[in-house]
Amino acid sequence: MAHFNLGSEVGKLLLNIVNTTMDQIPPPARFSDYDAQVLVKYRPLLESMTEDVVKGFYDVLFSHGPTAAVFQPGERPLRERTLRDWWVRTLRGPFDEDYWLWQAYVGIIHYRRGVTPPMFMGMWGWIIDNVIRKLKVDPELVSALVKLGVTQSSLMVGGYYDIVEYALSKVDIGSDLLRNLTISILEELTASTKKQ
Repeated sequence: MAHFNLGSEVGKLLLNIVNTTMDQIPPPARFSDYDAQVLVKYRPLLESMTEDVVKGFYDVLFSHGPTAAVFQPGERPLRERTLRDWWVRTLRGPFDEDYWLWQAYVGIIHYRRGVTPPMFMGMWGWIIDNVIRKLKVDPELVSALVKLGVTQSSLMVGGYYDIVEYALSKVDIGSDLLRNLTISILEELTASTKKQ
């Protein structure tokens, strides 16, 4: 998990994304401390299906042209490891500021890769559906997973908006140039996390 310098321009941007997004999600729809406790309660069961989630997730992505196009040849093992690490870290918590900053970062970094919000949110739906169908789980776990998905997806979409707004504030440009500027800012963000 990356650690962010909250005093840097990019750190402040990420913190703004998290705070703005969390403030905009109605509390009953947002992932809560109670939902975190539910995940802890079901952690052994959810961790037992880690490999099924990871394999199924990438089987779906690689079987669909638009999502398969996001990946480079031979990249799947690395991406599977990243998802596995995220899944286990998420199930183990804690859901503190560092976690949500990391999720905002992960969400906006998808933009650079060409992952769209519909792809991201669609695959969150797949994870939730997969868990529900395989485990025939308690409604409180379904609710916690749905709220986690809503919160994560909101961070991604909110991050898109904030990154675009931030890029526009730097210079007045057309949409092709805007995308390139946004990607350069994301690369700056990536570079700043590697230094820490």
